[in-house]
Amino acid sequence: MKKVLSIVFFLMTTLCTFGQVFTDDLHVTSGAGRTTDYTQKEVELKRVGGSRYTVTFKKLAPMAYKTFGDFVIDGVMSTVDAETGVTTFATSATEGKWVNVTSTAAIGGVTEGSKSTLTSFTATLSADKSKFVAELNFMTMGSDVSVVFGKQIDTAINTLTTADDNTYVEIYNLGGVRIQHLQRGINIVRTANGKVKKLLVK
Repeated sequence: MKKVLSIVFFLMTTLCTFGQVFTDDLHVTSGAGRTTDYTQKEVELKRVGGSRYTVTFKKLAPMAYKTFGDFVIDGVMSTVDAETGVTTFATSATEGKWVNVTSTAAIGGVTEGSKSTLTSFTATLSADKSKFVAELNFMTMGSDVSVVFGKQIDTAINTLTTADDNTYVEIYNLGGVRIQHLQRGINIVRTANGKVKKLLVK
C-alpha cells in the first residue's frame, strides 16, 4: 500500500510540473501596423498546479530582428471541453514579465524582470496535445503589440473561397495586388485546395 501511495504521489508531482515546448510560426504586429513573421519560435506551456499554468514566449521579438527576451504570463487557467478534448486557456493577469532579456531589449525600455501591460490573452491546446495556438496583446514602447502563435493569419493572399480543387480562386500580381484575370508575365495563383503557385503567362 505504501508503495502504491508513493507511485501516486510521484505521478501527481510529475503532472503538476508538466511542461511542454511547442515550435511554430509567430506573427507580430506592432507600432503603426508593422508586421513581422518569424518561423520556428518556441512557446512553453508549464503546469504549476491543478488547472493553473505559466506560458512563456521564448525569445520574443516585438520588433523586426530585435529579440527582447522571454515573455512570461503567470496565472493562466485551463478548461477542457468534455466533447472535443480541446483545452482552452485564459488569464486575469494584467502584466507579463520579461526574463532572459537581451541587449536590444533596452530599445523597448525592457530590463530583466520588468513588466509589460497585458491587454489580452487566449490560447487553445488540441485534444492530442500536439498543437498550441495563442494570441496576446501587450504594451511596450507606448504602443500595442499583437502576437499570434501557431495560427495562419488571414490576409488577402491566403483567403480561400469554395470551388473545384484545381480552380484558380485568387490571382495576384508580383506586387501582391489581387487581379481579376491572368496577365502576361508571372502571376501568383491560389487554387481551391489551398495550393499557391507561380504561373507564367507568355
